[in-house]
Amino acid sequence: MQTAMVTRNPAQAFPFPVFAKAGSALVAERFLGRPLRLARGAEIYAEGSPIETLFEVVSGTVRTRRLLPDGRRCIASFALPGEVFGLDGTGRHRFSAEAVTEAVVIAFARKDIEDCIGREPRAAHSWQAFTLRHLEAAQDRCILLGRRSAAERVASFLADLADRGQHGPHLLDLPMSRYDIADYLGLTAETVSRTLSALRRRRLIADGANHQIHILDRDALDEQAGEGDA
Repeated sequence: MQTAMVTRNPAQAFPFPVFAKAGSALVAERFLGRPLRLARGAEIYAEGSPIETLFEVVSGTVRTRRLLPDGRRCIASFALPGEVFGLDGTGRHRFSAEAVTEAVVIAFARKDIEDCIGREPRAAHSWQAFTLRHLEAAQDRCILLGRRSAAERVASFLADLADRGQHGPHLLDLPMSRYDIADYLGLTAETVSRTLSALRRRRLIADGANHQIHILDRDALDEQAGEGDA
C-alpha cells in the first residue's frame, strides 16, 4: 500500500458532530485524525481486514470494491471530498478501498468515536443519523441496479455526482474510468460509452476540462434518470 503522512497539514476533526459533555453543556467533541496522502491506485484497506479506522476524503476520489469468485469486479461506492467511508461491515471490511486518483484522506480511530457514542446519547443520535444516510444510499442503489435501464442508470449516476460535488448542480468531476462506472452500475464499459455519447448528442451534457462534465439541461437529465417528478 502506497501511503505517506501529510506532514504539512494539521490534524483535522471528525467531519460530522459527535457530542460530549463539557461541564454541564453539550459540545461537539473533536476527534483528531491522521492525514494520509495516497497515490493513484493505492490500497487503503483490504477486504476482510479489521475495521479499526474510518476515513474522510479531503481531495481526490476513492472507490470501494470486491472481486467476485469468477474474477469480475463489483464497485460498491465512490467517496468524494467531504465524505466518510470505511463503514462497510460490523467487525471486518466487506470491501477493499482504493484511491481512484491521487488523494488525501484523514484517518479517524473507530474506537475513539465508539467510546464517545457509548457515553453520550447525543453522540449516539448523530452516529445513527450518519448510518441511516448510508442505508438510504444503499437502498437507492438497489433500485438503480434492479429496476432501471442503462440510460437511466448513467443519467442518475451523473446527477448524483453533481448533487454530491462541489461545483453546483450543473457541473461535476468525472475522474473515474468508463470501466469503473460500468462496474459500479452493473453495465459494460461499451454501454457506458454509448450512453454518454447519446447524452452528448441530445445536448444534455458536454465535456469540460480536467475530467469535468457540464450538465446543459438538468431537468432533462433528471427526467432521463427517472427522477423528473421526484
